[in-house]
Amino acid sequence: MTAETGTPHEAERWLGIQDDLLRGLAHAISNRLATIIAAAGVLDVPETPDPRFLDGLRSDADRLDGLLTLLRQLPRRADADLEPLLLSDALETARRLVNEHPDLRGRTITPVFTGDVVPARAEPTAVLHAMIVALLGASRGGAGPITVAMETVGDCVRVGARVDGGGEEAGDDAIEDDARTISWLLRSSNGRGTTLAGGCAFEVPTLQASRRRPG
Repeated sequence: MTAETGTPHEAERWLGIQDDLLRGLAHAISNRLATIIAAAGVLDVPETPDPRFLDGLRSDADRLDGLLTLLRQLPRRADADLEPLLLSDALETARRLVNEHPDLRGRTITPVFTGDVVPARAEPTAVLHAMIVALLGASRGGAGPITVAMETVGDCVRVGARVDGGGEEAGDDAIEDDARTISWLLRSSNGRGTTLAGGCAFEVPTLQASRRRPG
């Protein structure tokens, strides 16, 4: 894959993150396939298999199907439309995806909702990718659990990701780059990324505000 024309730095940064996720997913898929292939050899016998063995095989098949579903979330679609969505749903998918990233595997990620977090209107894949970059930006603040705060602020739904007990400074150049990459990802959704003390944040228009926009 190559960076998109016009914003090479931000595009290349996202592609680097995407490559790490692809490697993690490929490794997990290979493990599941190896288990299923081994199981197929065991099944090639006249005896009836132990029911627990069949349960394990079904579990591996379900896990493989889930990994393939995550894999389909990584490509960007230039022709994607804006849609009503809940950012909490994007976070849940992002949590499953980043569990395959070497810097976030096994990390506790906790959502915190302030008030009534209303639906947004944005391009779903772009929001998912922005959520992933925000989680990685937060992970730079330390090895502890990550809190993802969501709230409605005026005409926007705001998401902020930071490590619990992280520092008070806005962050280093890498986090600044993460925020710019988020803005690039959300440009067609009228969203933007910013830095936080010890993490990253982004905002996208609410569904109601988006309906008021001309065009």
